[in-house]
Amino acid sequence: MTLPPDAHRERLELVLEGTRLGMWDWNPQTNDVVFDSRWTEMLGHTLDEIPFELDSWSSRVHPDDLEGCFVDIQAHMNGTSKFYENVHRMRHKDGHWVHILDRGRVCEWDAEGRPTRFTGTHTDISAQVEAEHRARALAQGRTRFLATMSHEIRTPMHGMLGLVGLLQNTELSEEQARLLDLVQRCGGSLMRLVDDILDFSKVTQGGLELVHEPVEVTALMDGVVALFLPRAQDHHSTLKCTVAADVPPWVLADGHRLRQIVCNLVSNAVKFTQHGTVAIEVGTAGPLLELIVRDTGSGMADTVGIFEPYDQATPSITSSHGGTGLGLAIVKELVTAMGGEVTVNSVVDQGSAFRVVLPLHATEAPAPVESPARRAEAPNISWLRVLAAEDNPVNQLVLQAVLGEHVAQLDMVGTGRLAVEAVRSGGYDVVLMDLNMPEMDGDVATRLLREEGVGLPIIAVSADVLPETRQGCVSAGFSGFVCKPFTADDLLTALHRVVSTA
Repeated sequence: MTLPPDAHRERLELVLEGTRLGMWDWNPQTNDVVFDSRWTEMLGHTLDEIPFELDSWSSRVHPDDLEGCFVDIQAHMNGTSKFYENVHRMRHKDGHWVHILDRGRVCEWDAEGRPTRFTGTHTDISAQVEAEHRARALAQGRTRFLATMSHEIRTPMHGMLGLVGLLQNTELSEEQARLLDLVQRCGGSLMRLVDDILDFSKVTQGGLELVHEPVEVTALMDGVVALFLPRAQDHHSTLKCTVAADVPPWVLADGHRLRQIVCNLVSNAVKFTQHGTVAIEVGTAGPLLELIVRDTGSGMADTVGIFEPYDQATPSITSSHGGTGLGLAIVKELVTAMGGEVTVNSVVDQGSAFRVVLPLHATEAPAPVESPARRAEAPNISWLRVLAAEDNPVNQLVLQAVLGEHVAQLDMVGTGRLAVEAVRSGGYDVVLMDLNMPEMDGDVATRLLREEGVGLPIIAVSADVLPETRQGCVSAGFSGFVCKPFTADDLLTALHRVVSTA
């Protein structure tokens, strides 16, 4: 059925009214413009208040946006773009700025091919833009909060675990050694909780980057068993692992993330298994690597919601077993990012079986690399004169204990300003720079030194391990990054690396 012209116009008017689109019609040769009432209402005017001329539009566009509008208009009239589309701000009658989505196209030309009719619509998208700004601000606020939390928790944890390590190297009674081991294990549990929160933030914001490297499957699983065996024994349970004969000795994967998946599953299984068994089974399923973690623990009724963040199978779990409720959510996100799938079967009071399948990529063992522990073959750093900028007295003590016997000179300062002054005075070969310090942060101090032409290696030392922080260190001119809490090997390896590349 063909509609009469009046019906077409009525339908168009209904569509425009329903969608609140403002219409404009412009002749680029004469600059005559026609606006409709919806166009003027968006800017707080009535139709009789707006002259039908191009200046009525251009004079109201934000000065910072006007040039971009004309560039996009010209691109369409030149045939570079099929349609004209631009987002810009326009001044409302009361003075505030309205965000406009402007769309149009040339529909008539003269005999010489010049456009004579350019029609289009205005859409007020201020609400969407404001929503995007709020979402961006919330994301930035969350990032700042996570960075602060990481720093505030990791800094004292670094000091505590560092002191525990120093004490463990002294003569201790059997009871003292046992108590220190408990402190270290509790500290490790707290660090894993912090890492869970940070990792969940990264994977949900798309900040997760996978590194593909040769991974020795049996060695990885043995390491997981060794990590959780004491906890399983505390629960009077057994923990074992079997690797099928058809599993390649080496696979290409992100070893850190693969270990994190297994650790989270095993940690969950051990947590809920008393006087039972936790078993890790590694095999293949066609082109897939198959990981199964079975337990004879309490089981669960809800096998869907457990993969949701902050969810616990029952409200009593948090009080009785602890945890953030993020472990399985992180497993799901990591497995998905790696191109795999995770499923679970569980029976209440009988146990659970989590199955992870990942793409299987067999590879060869990597060429032997020098271990950081082989200090005799590592670059000699006994001549190094090191400046450590660290404001925490406990962490200063740990640095002194770790580095004192390895370098020729180790001086401490407690602020970024003092670090800059010390470097300017000369006499140092490398700087260990904490990022968060009084008077002047480490990244500000480093940028200042780089602007002054100081080229000596500066290693960032921070409890803030977010990707944004690491990237900021690169742009600030740092030569390396060491995260807290660190081991002696972490610090010495970083020093060896900058000495080797200096």
